[in-house]
Amino acid sequence: MVLIGNLAQLTGGVAEFQISATSVKHLFQQLAELHPAIGPHLDEGVAVAIDGQIYQDALFEPIAPDSEVFLLPQIAGGAPAGRREGSAYLSGRCPWCSRACPARRPPRP
Repeated sequence: MVLIGNLAQLTGGVAEFQISATSVKHLFQQLAELHPAIGPHLDEGVAVAIDGQIYQDALFEPIAPDSEVFLLPQIAGGAPAGRREGSAYLSGRCPWCSRACPARRPPRP
């Protein structure tokens, strides 16, 4: 399993894991046990790619033992994060979940 983008910052910079899971829900549970800071972000939604197919709502998608799984920040349109009025970067909230959490980093200048 591989974390894409800023998700690896929630696991201390670790982006690749060897986790045996039979579903995305099971994968999320195991990953949150290893790195509790990522749990709220998984609950709020991430895009999941299983063997090249991207799912937005993948919680009950099965994972085969030899599947390649990638977790990506939720796919959304609009202005880039940190550039919108009232954005997480401007308000000082977490840039990933727009609230206070262990993964919060300082706002961008």
